[in-house]
Amino acid sequence: MPADPRQKIRFDRNELAGAFGDMGTDVPLLIGLAIAARLDGASVLIMFGAMQIATGLAYRMPMPVQPLKAMAAIVIAQQTEASILYGAGFAIGITMLILAATGLLTWLGRVIPKPVVRGIQFGLGLQLASIALQNYVRAEGAIGNVLAAVASATVVLLFGNGRFQAA
Repeated sequence: MPADPRQKIRFDRNELAGAFGDMGTDVPLLIGLAIAARLDGASVLIMFGAMQIATGLAYRMPMPVQPLKAMAAIVIAQQTEASILYGAGFAIGITMLILAATGLLTWLGRVIPKPVVRGIQFGLGLQLASIALQNYVRAEGAIGNVLAAVASATVVLLFGNGRFQAA
């Protein structure tokens, strides 16, 4: 259900850090998705950005898109065709609409244990990390390894830092 339009949208350093965190997750997934499924990259990025803005204005908060991130990871890992991606996106959209409209989404959030959700997220993350290490970091040679190490160290060092976000 959309938020009260009188509710003010907040822009502060936490929102900025969150935006960069989302960009760090979403943009590589979207680019990988466009390449793996042979989609037009500009169209994918424009529509994703437009939908992020629309949901942000409607709900007055950033909207997590975990099912779509999971789907992107699967498409990239398995090199799924665009036609399957379109059908899956439509099915996920209809399913999420029904779950949200009927209140079943809240119920599922209560009955599915958090470790199950975290396990699925962890598995998809490992799958993407494996693809990155096998296909992309190696392709860049020593520079790729150094950049991957520096990025990983930065995230670990800044994890939990309230002033400087890892993103």
